[in-house]
Amino acid sequence: MTIERIREANHLYEIEVRRASKLAVEQGGGIWKGIQEPNLVLFNSPKTGTTLALKTTEITPELVRSKIQRSDAQFARYKSL
Repeated sequence: MTIERIREANHLYEIEVRRASKLAVEQGGGIWKGIQEPNLVLFNSPKTGTTLALKTTEITPELVRSKIQRSDAQFARYKSL
């Protein structure tokens, strides 16, 4: 395998990771912000605007939803103090 093919394969992999991560965020109810290198997917809670993160290797719509719910609950507790 030539270096050019390795680079192309890596590029295609990165595109697919980005696409799948964005889809998981959207299906989980988050607002897509992007990927922070090396492997963190950034998204916001639509309710509070809080920026949250999950690893690219662990992201699913269910984990996005759960992370948002936990963050929103914590935000509400602190806001009520």
